[in-house]
Amino acid sequence: MSNSHRSDERDALLNRALVPKGYRPARSVDIERMLDAIGDQPISDEKLQRMLRKINGQEPVFPDRSTPPSILDSSLSPKEQEEFALCRSKNKPLPPDLAAKVKALEERAASRDRKTDGEKLGG
Repeated sequence: MSNSHRSDERDALLNRALVPKGYRPARSVDIERMLDAIGDQPISDEKLQRMLRKINGQEPVFPDRSTPPSILDSSLSPKEQEEFALCRSKNKPLPPDLAAKVKALEERAASRDRKTDGEKLGG
């Protein structure tokens, strides 16, 4: 059995297991009916640009969610950095106050990255 055949069988099995029958249209008539039922759902320009960047390989489809050390090094105290490293190395959750601070830093960095990407795209 070839890898391609195994992959197709796996995909079909996952599709049957995860997607309810009513949401698996196979005929074009059924697909059109489903799309009509969904209706027009506007997509923001930002989301559309992000989708296009992912399609064109300019942005990872599943971005790495880990926080770059440079953000933490410059914004966390030495004690917070140590606690962060210890929790991550032991796969333990961060304390709520530290988790909130790290999340804010990640959001700030992501916002800065989006602005930089927008400037590169001319937007």
